[in-house]
Amino acid sequence: MSRLVAINPGLTGLSYELGTRWVTIGRGDKNVFQIVETSVSSRHCEVRLRGNELVVRDLRSTNGTFIEGRTITEAVLQPGQTLRLGEVELRLEITAPVPSAPAPAPAPAPVKKTEPAAGAQKHYRVLFVDDSMAFLEMITDLFGAREDITWEILTATSPDKALAILQQKLIDLVVLDIGMPLLDGIQLLGLIHQRYPNIKKVVLTGESDDRHRAACLANGAELFLLKPGDDDGWRLIFNLLTSLLRWEDSDDFVSTLSENGLYNVIQLECVGGNSSLLEVRNQQTAGEIYIEGGAIVHVSAGKLVGEKAFHQLLSLTDGEFRVVPFRAPPARTVQRQWEALLAEITRARDEENYSADDDGTILITKKRPLTQPPPKPIPDEPPKPEAVPSTSGMNIITLEEMVKADTTLIHKPGSEGHPPAGPKK
Repeated sequence: MSRLVAINPGLTGLSYELGTRWVTIGRGDKNVFQIVETSVSSRHCEVRLRGNELVVRDLRSTNGTFIEGRTITEAVLQPGQTLRLGEVELRLEITAPVPSAPAPAPAPAPVKKTEPAAGAQKHYRVLFVDDSMAFLEMITDLFGAREDITWEILTATSPDKALAILQQKLIDLVVLDIGMPLLDGIQLLGLIHQRYPNIKKVVLTGESDDRHRAACLANGAELFLLKPGDDDGWRLIFNLLTSLLRWEDSDDFVSTLSENGLYNVIQLECVGGNSSLLEVRNQQTAGEIYIEGGAIVHVSAGKLVGEKAFHQLLSLTDGEFRVVPFRAPPARTVQRQWEALLAEITRARDEENYSADDDGTILITKKRPLTQPPPKPIPDEPPKPEAVPSTSGMNIITLEEMVKADTTLIHKPGSEGHPPAGPKK
């Protein structure tokens, strides 16, 4: 058994049992080994056991990482030596010999790659750039284990390694962090965009900052995403990156509306508490979705605003959208929480198809049954006329009547004339 043991008087009993995987150490609660002490950075360093020694990598800590009093960026800690993080001292203890790793099996002969057959799913190369080996190991394990993955995952821990990979291989998507050694992530993003403008680029970071977000979007990033803290968040990230890989560029709009791309982006922006503006368009409609601090505050689509405009944009099956830096909305037309709005969209997709025109008329359709029900018997006396319901939005007819109708046109209250005799073409 091998472990790191704190030797400071105030931290007696604090220790961590080591394994063969990378372990992050820091003050923040997302670290595997958390040390709550003010001189320790929120993400201070990472370590990995290698035989009877420990590989240590500093993660740009504020107060430095030291082995036997010597500042290091990456070095090896031997048993009995002292590792100091800020003012916290740790010692590597090995109470049982660590078995040597078995000799690696001979590498298989290289297999000549062939082009996928017609109709086969295309495979992509995705390069993740992050200064944390622990993060890159987690990403490789998490995404690489999925049965539906169509990626080849490559990793780089520094800008120079990332640029070397880009020179050697054809890469479809680069996913990078802001915090990088020597050359920060925003500078690296701009350099990649300048040299490889056709490669899609996503910033995936733990630093939520509107200035960083605006700078990344201005330097060629298609998306600016925050690293999630749970499995559901990583599932959304995977689905969104997969959709991005399948998107085709057109003019300056970079993302198509297919495969729930817009839905996923809205969900991620709101979960992350971000402020952004989503511009949406197709041949018939152009609209905007304003998200401020994780809340949808205004939506416009042609003459529609608010929730009707939101339904209009989310019902589009073709077209494009892009994420641009946030600006103040011209009005605030949405009050409901984003979870309720997206849940309503999901129910509508499951139950029935609908579309909305700029004149406010909503078309609700339902597939005609294969066999018509038998006609109802004619009553002896004609039924009494029912009172005309109040024309207040969707209260013009009941939900039961909507479901029974083959095609029902609901006229916008207050508009002139009468609804057309049939659906618009």
